[in-house]
Amino acid sequence: MLCVSIPASAMSMSKVRENARFLTDRMAYELNLTPMQYDDVYEVNFDFVDNVRHIMDDVVRGHDYAIDRYYQFLDYRNDDLRWILSASQYRRFMGVDYFYRPIYTTASNWLFRIYKVYRNVNHFYFDKPHHYKSYKGGHYRTHHGHVSFYKNNRKDHYKHDFYKGDIRVRHDKPKTTQKIEGRPKGNARQAPNRKEVKSSEVKRTLDIKRSSESTVRRPVNEKKEVRKESQPNRPKGVRKEMKKENKQGNKTSTRSSHGDNQEGRRAKR
Repeated sequence: MLCVSIPASAMSMSKVRENARFLTDRMAYELNLTPMQYDDVYEVNFDFVDNVRHIMDDVVRGHDYAIDRYYQFLDYRNDDLRWILSASQYRRFMGVDYFYRPIYTTASNWLFRIYKVYRNVNHFYFDKPHHYKSYKGGHYRTHHGHVSFYKNNRKDHYKHDFYKGDIRVRHDKPKTTQKIEGRPKGNARQAPNRKEVKSSEVKRTLDIKRSSESTVRRPVNEKKEVRKESQPNRPKGVRKEMKKENKQGNKTSTRSSHGDNQEGRRAKR
């Protein structure tokens, strides 16, 4: 079946044509398009499918840049259709989700809404557009100054009134300015200013050193003064006398201990 979901990178050009033709055929059937409108609508649908097939895998993954690009391509498509359809046709077009918003996503795939309504993918109401195989995107706006080709080149062909209202699909979220990259938005972090980091680190280390020196270390002169206070100054003569007294005290203590030992021995005998 044509409605089987296909990875964007695997969608071939033949599949792009088939999906664009099936969508255009049902639009022609429900909106009652003229043959010229039919051919122009096929071109617009072809350009849309050809553009979104490259980003739909990232849309499914939820990447913001891809979702923004999808809605941008959808707005371009709907703006081109504004200059092809009449005002009444365009209002009916906007009221049908599988025309106005032709693609939806699931948890792992993306599909066309039209296949949920029209199950028989082999049935067509109209023949192929006359340039079904030859058209390759020549009327897309990038080839015409980013302005709709149908706005500038179909005024003489279509005499009906055009829709003048807002054609945007999404109004709830502003477009982001992120480029198409491998990383999702928001992961990039700004590198710190190395000069600021170095200067702040040096200042902090100096403050730590100063605080540690003021609380732990003592001046050299203070240490000497403490030692001097712990040993009071005495005259030299007094020191010599104190040494002699200490020596005499030691001798008398040894003599007394020796006499005590002799008396103890005599008592035993």
